[in-house]
Amino acid sequence: MAGLVGLASGSMLGAAAARWPDLDQSFLVGRSACASCGRTLGPGELVPVWSWLRQRGRCRHCGASIGWLPLVAELAGGGVAVLAFATLDPASAALATLLGWWLLLLALIDAEHGRLPDVLTLPLTGLGVVVAVAAPVPGLVDPLASALGALFGFLLFVAVARLYRAWRGRDGLGHGDAKLLAALGAWLGLGGLAPAILTAAILALGFALASGRHRADDALAFGPWLALAGFVLFCWQLFVGAG
Repeated sequence: MAGLVGLASGSMLGAAAARWPDLDQSFLVGRSACASCGRTLGPGELVPVWSWLRQRGRCRHCGASIGWLPLVAELAGGGVAVLAFATLDPASAALATLLGWWLLLLALIDAEHGRLPDVLTLPLTGLGVVVAVAAPVPGLVDPLASALGALFGFLLFVAVARLYRAWRGRDGLGHGDAKLLAALGAWLGLGGLAPAILTAAILALGFALASGRHRADDALAFGPWLALAGFVLFCWQLFVGAG
């Protein structure tokens, strides 16, 4: 059941990311439609994963490519819920799933549009501190570690970004990455920053090598890898804390 709910949630997050920041009433309450031809999608075209595979990633009406984003979003949404509920108690799993879906939306927006909106990163940081203070879930960091993690996470990436710009004469990391790391610091604590950065860097490097995007001037969104690393480490933190 968690996987099915996750697939449906991933589908909604993928649609939100694709249309960001133009989330109008048609997305919230209207019928889904093809972005190319505008044809309204029927029930059979809205089944997560299956409809994409059946249509081979193309619109059934006009043949335009749907792209990989919807499929990745659906599978990732399901994966978040399955991993959380398969390894954690219900309360911890619900909290981890909430974080995972929030991070997934950020990752999808960064991959699609190259940005990490403040309207998502800043509340996630505040929520991490609130959860550290109030949530009765084993394995959470204490409030001081959460606050310090948020502060040092932001300052660290800002410092690295400025050093990179001074060295190369161009931006390598945006402030959106710094704010996302601040959010992860709030959830993982000060001690979780180094593992999150190292894991994300390894994942990003592996992807860059596999995709051939390893030249110095190749643009690569770092947010998705930070998000993935942060979610996995948070689940691990709760798993160890409950043991």
